[in-house]
Amino acid sequence: MHRKYKKTTLMLILACILLAACGRESASSDVQASSSASTDIEGTLHLTGSSTGEPLMVQIASRFRTLHPKVEIKIEMGGSARGIRDVRDGKTDIGMVSRVLTESEQDLKGFPIARDGIGLMVHKNNPVTTLTSAQVTGIFTGQIKNWREVGGRNAPIMVINREDGRGSIELFKEHFRLRYSDIQAQIVLGADNPAVIEAVAAQPNAISMMSVIEADNKEKAGGLIKLVSLDGVAATHASILSGNYPLSRPLSLVTRELPTGLLKNFIEYSLSAQVVDIIENMGFIPYQE
Repeated sequence: MHRKYKKTTLMLILACILLAACGRESASSDVQASSSASTDIEGTLHLTGSSTGEPLMVQIASRFRTLHPKVEIKIEMGGSARGIRDVRDGKTDIGMVSRVLTESEQDLKGFPIARDGIGLMVHKNNPVTTLTSAQVTGIFTGQIKNWREVGGRNAPIMVINREDGRGSIELFKEHFRLRYSDIQAQIVLGADNPAVIEAVAAQPNAISMMSVIEADNKEKAGGLIKLVSLDGVAATHASILSGNYPLSRPLSLVTRELPTGLLKNFIEYSLSAQVVDIIENMGFIPYQE
């Protein structure tokens, strides 16, 4: 009986060892399968639209591709209106839109990933540091023509307007209750943000509208531009975060249908905690913060 007992015990021990080994092998296989699944994503994505959202999405796409090297992602600017139009026409997978979707666009699917603001940008040497909403309306409608009328030097104001359909001009029109035709400008630029910054930097008497974050980054880098306060509220990251700055907006990814497959994977990644550091390092505010 004693020998039989020892033999039985030995067999049980061996069985347990085998089961444990099988369990480890199974777990290892599961991990490998999961890892393989994460790198087996492949395909192509095309994004077009907002010039404010473009630099952000370039960085997010770059990190996504380090995880999924079989994915190709092409990103082009052109303004929020292009992003909406291209999605509707099936020319792009994702539209980058730097404004709230309008009532006529509610058939599209929008996914806000960050927040930004629109600032009023002037030349760095302009002595004006703040404007009221009434003054801004007067300047952009041509009722106020000289900087002296708003506390500046005796010089004619040069209004540089943005192309209609850009996210910045759409928010500007909505906030100041203007039609595009109401804006009296000496120059209208259809170019993206960098070209508008260069235009204001080259004209000491110019004023235009610009992404708060992009203009602030350029100013800190030594650019010849600055942002002025609006109704006494500075155009800063902190004022946008607090909700005090009136000209704020979402940066969104827009699709025609509910995303599936690779499209769904990329949008979920763009909304995840894995890209919060990219959003914050670029000066934007995570939408869910």
